[in-house]
Amino acid sequence: MTALPPDPVHLRRQDTNERFVAFAFAGAEIMAEAAPDGTITYATGAFRSRFGRPPESFIGTKLSRMIAQADHEAVEMALAMLVQRSRLMPMMVRLANAARTPLALAGILLPSPGQQPRLCLTLARPPEQAAAVLRPGTAQGFGRTAVAGLRAGNCTEILLLEILSDGEPEAVDGAVFAQALEQVAPNAQASELAPGRYGVLEGPGVHDGTGFDSRALESALRVQGADVSVFATRLSLTSNGLTPPQAARALQHALAAFARDGLRGLTDAGLDSDLSGYMQRAGRKADILRRVMREGRFGLSFQPIVSLDGRVLHHYEALIRPKPIAELPLSGPQEFVMLVEALGLADELDLRVAKMACDRAAAAQLSVGFNISGQSAQNSAFRDRLVSLLRDHLACRAGLIIVEMTETAEIDDVGEALATAEALRKIGVPFCLDDFGAGAADLRLLRALTPNIVKLDGSYIPGIATDGRERAFIGGMVEIARAVGADVVAERIETETEAEALAALGVQYGQGWLFGRPADLPHRGPRVGARAEATESWE
Repeated sequence: MTALPPDPVHLRRQDTNERFVAFAFAGAEIMAEAAPDGTITYATGAFRSRFGRPPESFIGTKLSRMIAQADHEAVEMALAMLVQRSRLMPMMVRLANAARTPLALAGILLPSPGQQPRLCLTLARPPEQAAAVLRPGTAQGFGRTAVAGLRAGNCTEILLLEILSDGEPEAVDGAVFAQALEQVAPNAQASELAPGRYGVLEGPGVHDGTGFDSRALESALRVQGADVSVFATRLSLTSNGLTPPQAARALQHALAAFARDGLRGLTDAGLDSDLSGYMQRAGRKADILRRVMREGRFGLSFQPIVSLDGRVLHHYEALIRPKPIAELPLSGPQEFVMLVEALGLADELDLRVAKMACDRAAAAQLSVGFNISGQSAQNSAFRDRLVSLLRDHLACRAGLIIVEMTETAEIDDVGEALATAEALRKIGVPFCLDDFGAGAADLRLLRALTPNIVKLDGSYIPGIATDGRERAFIGGMVEIARAVGADVVAERIETETEAEALAALGVQYGQGWLFGRPADLPHRGPRVGARAEATESWE
């Protein structure tokens, strides 16, 4: 009797089972096979104990269904890197279960001749688990996570904590705070927005309606030697009367106000209860900002961007520097820009900055890059005005202008953003995607816009020389960016060690205090392409 050929389905099932048995011996709790887009094709392991459902119920769904909303962006970026690099080193994520269980996600890519490759993923218990997670961060970074939850509809409020000593904000040791928070709100994620001021997401006692006991946290801190008082408030993300983009900007503005002035700052901003209060004072603030822009009560500083190989000057980035506004106290440039965008005035500010940057570039004969908001990039009327300004300007005709697009999380109309990028390239202006890696939307935009330049989000740079996982993560982002033909810039570089590590990963250009602080643009600086003067002062 002629032997029948092997059943390919049976062989694949056998191959899969053997592979996952091997993974199980490696200590994984959950194993899954997925397509490159994250669709689960095979699942096994502790699904019933972790989710209360059999593994088969997850087949055909996205991997993100298993992961807590706050970690979706990081996981999407990780999967894209896994496809590029064929391996994903362990990274911490939390499950989308009631306990928000922290597990280590890892994976490898298995090529399949004639078919799309398979992603083999494991979720394993980390060597040391800590229920409460404290992440160093900023109001902007914490806001991105909260905004993601807000837009997904599964984040209804955030908790804001202010820790005072003798009436002043008191910075608490991170390990001490994390241990105390774990006792009061297990599984919570907290970010230090400013010394003594924290934002908290998720976790029992925060979002399950049982309340948060600030006195218990205060007692836990005092037991560990921190003589402080703790004040807490919930900020509802209710946004009646606001569009989703307006709600997202209102949230960012609320966090900036809290980071600057604590709970009093929320009250002053009209955001002490929910986001709807944002609209009550928006009109007056918009009038003030329009007057500030009309009167030119802001200037520009310029920071050099140089090649990491040879430290040759490439261009300067124009950074907005508002003058003090007595009628509208703000913490600095970031909050000024954030408020402008929140009030829908980004296109007006962007056009004024573009004109100023072009004038300075032409006068100094130096290449200059300036920022436009993601909001502006989607506005066809703004695009027409910007292209008209640049096309007729001497700086543009001399090839001295680069345009960076910021706030990529706000891009809803990719077609309009692409039209802006193409219109700029048509008149010879390179297009840069700023803060790459700050959100999952960046991958979509990278594919759609194919920018000339990609600037890595600066929050990843500290620790790159010592943290292997961070280095692998940045390396993956660099490979993805260069795969579409983009040059890569890393910002916030402060040490030679960081510069060397980034250069080794393929980053071509650097920006940061190591190469120069923001300052006036030289009247007669070095010609573009000349070596930057190491002796020049940037203070």
